[in-house]
Amino acid sequence: SRYDINTMYQELLSWIGTVKNQYLSGLLTYYFIQDQETAKRFRMSSAAKSVHHGFVGGLLEHTLSVTRFCDFMVKSYPILNRDLLITAAILHDIGKTKEISAFPMNDYTDDGQLLGHIMIGTEMIHDMAKEIPGFPAKLESELKHCILAHHGELEYGSPKKPAMVEAVALNLADNTDARMETLTEIFAADKSKKEWLGFNRIFESNLRKTGEW
Repeated sequence: SRYDINTMYQELLSWIGTVKNQYLSGLLTYYFIQDQETAKRFRMSSAAKSVHHGFVGGLLEHTLSVTRFCDFMVKSYPILNRDLLITAAILHDIGKTKEISAFPMNDYTDDGQLLGHIMIGTEMIHDMAKEIPGFPAKLESELKHCILAHHGELEYGSPKKPAMVEAVALNLADNTDARMETLTEIFAADKSKKEWLGFNRIFESNLRKTGEW
């Protein structure tokens, strides 16, 4: 990442500190403070093998961007449950700590190939929720739904389509950051002076740099 990893992680911890619900706070505290192995992997992992944020610290950078987007939406749309959405934003890609191996390999693990990060992350939430006394079953299901639906469409790998407003917001934030970072990386990699960069399969469009005037 072009940003300092320790600084980013401190920001992530500050977002965790804003979650007031004791059960959601307990879940976040475990994975990002108490479980040092997961916390270390989260700091150093990429968010993808390729496409976007495919670098050391990429998972952390992407998660912060998604969390910031979600906080913005909470301030604009009061129908959103802030604690649920912020928790879902921070946890939405935690399964990638087990889906993709550490650098320098940065390749899919067996579980990454067989299960994928959405399923792995949902299992991690379920496993820890069982260890928190009194964790409400309905709250667990709502959080897991946000994770299961965060890719938005079945054809994009989500087992469920969004059925809750928080799941819709998370999908929009995740997709926005992924696409904007993808464009950032495409523009940075292009060394030509051309404005038109050619057809891109992700965007299904012939991409053009903005003109200077």
